[in-house]
Amino acid sequence: MAGADRRRTVLVTGAARGIGLAVAQRLLVGGWNVLLADVDPEVEGVARRLDPAGRQAVGVVVDVAQEAGAERMAARAVEVFGAVDALVANAAVGGPDTPLLETSDEAVRRVFEINFFGVLRCARAVAPLLGRGAERGRIVVLGSLFAQVPTPGAGAYSASKAAVQSLMATLSVELAPVATVNSVAPGYIMTEMHREELAARARRSGRTPDQERQRVAAEVPLERHGTGDDVADAVHFLLSGAHYVTGQTINVNGGVLTS
Repeated sequence: MAGADRRRTVLVTGAARGIGLAVAQRLLVGGWNVLLADVDPEVEGVARRLDPAGRQAVGVVVDVAQEAGAERMAARAVEVFGAVDALVANAAVGGPDTPLLETSDEAVRRVFEINFFGVLRCARAVAPLLGRGAERGRIVVLGSLFAQVPTPGAGAYSASKAAVQSLMATLSVELAPVATVNSVAPGYIMTEMHREELAARARRSGRTPDQERQRVAAEVPLERHGTGDDVADAVHFLLSGAHYVTGQTINVNGGVLTS
């Protein structure tokens, strides 16, 4: 990893909004250079707002589900910051709100193409750049509570996140000489994707979105939805400390699922 004479560099995918943006902000404040990657062109403006001088944060518009996009992201980080020390693979889509057996193969493939293959391709692009200093690099992938808890109407998403969890475990062994690899699994985090999910649940149940929000929050032992900052704190821990932690999942779900 990087020496003490320079800021370490992290790539964060899906960073234009939501959890990805919260992670990018937390790491920037924590002393990292941050490359924010997203398919949304707004990511460039987001990076400028975080760092108007463009010295510690830069945005790049890429589709990380495509191998060429993942490679271009990694190359851009090296071009701007000189090295890559860590990857936070966050980019994901929710998928269709349909029972799994009624979901088309094409729709399932799209979810896996982004949620699973996007992580794999980013790891493939970044891994050769890690562990070049005295310390191992870091990879953190974003899993999900829904990989562990069956959720009707979210079968494709849940399956893709379960696959990401398995991928993390495999990479933690295969990349052990150069990097630690861990997962953060958010629960009910109040993001745009979760709001869409609440709306879908409300339609199925006949409740209003606000009633559905209150019902879900009541299921959480800590009695609230999580925030992007809650997830960002866990990611920061895995990137900035946790030297002897690899192949593990930190659940950020307010106690909905205990270990």
